[in-house]
Amino acid sequence: MKFKVKKNPLLVMITLSLIPIGLLGFLSEGKNEAWISLLIVTIIAIPMLWALVVSYHEVTDTHLRIVFGPIKKSIPLYDIKGIHYSYNPLSSPAWTFKRLEITYSYYNSILASTPKNESALRDLLKEKCPRAKIEI
Repeated sequence: MKFKVKKNPLLVMITLSLIPIGLLGFLSEGKNEAWISLLIVTIIAIPMLWALVVSYHEVTDTHLRIVFGPIKKSIPLYDIKGIHYSYNPLSSPAWTFKRLEITYSYYNSILASTPKNESALRDLLKEKCPRAKIEI
């Protein structure tokens, strides 16, 4: 079952404005600098736009898949030890500041965006991972 993630409107607006901002560099005096700025902005914008379109969590019979554009992480359901909310500002594949911290294996964890339907994800994971401590 797939769960779409919540998206912070401010982060979406910033992402969508990157390419026009890069194009504004062409109004400057130096054309070489304009190409460099457009290249840098494009390198940053493409993965972010990809993540804007393709971001979801998927629970299969055996795995929890987290997809954030080009970033994909698959965690076996039997390895999940716990899931709780985190407001950790560290870099992670997330569109929101309220994130899920998923602890798996022994001491591994990943931060991910919260889904739009948190209760459905919680209920499904409680069913599929009965040993996990799920606090969402």
